[in-house]
Parts: sequence; structure tokens; C-alpha cells
Amino acid sequence: MGCGEFIVKYILFFANLFFALAGLVLLGLGVAAQLQIKSLGDMLAAVADGQLQIAPITAMAVGSVVFLIAFFGCCGAIRESHCMLVTFAIFMLVLMVIKIALATVIFVGMERVLAEIPKWLGDAFASDVNGFHEIEKTFKCCGPNGALSYGRIALPETCCASSPCLIINAYSGCNAVLNDFFSTFGLVIGIVAIVVGAIELVAAVFGLCLANHVRNKYRRSRY
Repeated sequence: MGCGEFIVKYILFFANLFFALAGLVLLGLGVAAQLQIKSLGDMLAAVADGQLQIAPITAMAVGSVVFLIAFFGCCGAIRESHCMLVTFAIFMLVLMVIKIALATVIFVGMERVLAEIPKWLGDAFASDVNGFHEIEKTFKCCGPNGALSYGRIALPETCCASSPCLIINAYSGCNAVLNDFFSTFGLVIGIVAIVVGAIELVAAVFGLCLANHVRNKYRRSRY
């Protein structure tokens, strides 16, 4: 193996280690966001019509697939298997398209989700105030729009970090807190998807180059 092929082989190997870690990051972010959404309970999940769960579930699925394919790519690079390398390159190109689609859906769809959050929280607060306390406890917020959402009613303990719970030490409104949470989550997922997608394109090219070298070496060995 020449110097160029040796470099490509190990660049591909270490690139796949990066993909494996990136896949775990996507998986971890998806799990963390899903746990946060699950903690909101069935009340908000019902009024949101499942839209809040699309991005976390997609991130978990894509992260798991990326991790498995990266492991497959590492084996193909080390063993110099033409079949495994070509299969890996095809998967990389497919995943790149999926990453771009995921980033597009997140960046385009997130605006609609953020615009709907005040309505979802308002409906949840109006239908079940006691159930809304779980949202306040999870996200450390108070009412849809802050302490004034409760009017003349005494503030619940979930609205404050310490007792007694008063307007002066109450958390911010849940509208603003959840808006920041989903904005940050969407931005991080979108950026990770774009960066990984770009590197996947390079890895696919390297994989095809190495596969071509392996095929040529096999042909030369037969003569």
C-alpha cells in the first residue's frame, strides 16, 4: 500500500470514530429532550398533538443508525473489504441526504413549533392548573406568562425556588422558558446534523477511493 492509500485508510478509520461519537451525541441529545418532553405529561402532549416529539425521536433514530454504520465503516477500512467500503460509502451518502433533510425540517418547522407553544401552554393551563404544576416543576417556570398568570390566586410552590412563593421571587413564564429550550435544542441538533452531513460526504469519497484501491490491488494480485 502506498503512502496515499495508507493515509486515506486511517483518515477513514478515524473519521468513522468521529461519526460514532457524533451519532452518540445525536442519540444523547434526543434522549435528553425526549425525557424533558415526557416529563410534561399527557396534558401538554395532547394539546401539542405529538409535534414536540418529532425532532427528539428523529435525532435518536439518526444517531443510532450513524453509530452502527460508523462501526461498519471502521471494520471496512481496517480489513480493506471492497464490499464493506462500497456499502459504507452508499450509506454515508444516504445519511448525508437524511441529515440535510433533518436540518431543513428542524430549521423550517421549529418556527411553527415555537409559534404554537403559547397556545399549547395556554390550553394546558386553562384545562388543568394542577397538572400544569408538573411543567413548572420540570422547567422551573411559572404560569404561561409568569406569576401574573395566576391573578389573585396564591402562587403554588412550583413557581418559586424557595418559600414563601411570591411575585418577587417567582420564576419566569413558561412560554419564554420553553421557547428558549426548544430554540437551543433545535439549533444544536441542526448544526450537528449539517456538520456531520458535510463530513459524511468527504468520508463517502474517501471510502470509494479506498474501495477502488482495494479492487485494483486484488486484480494485480491475480496476475
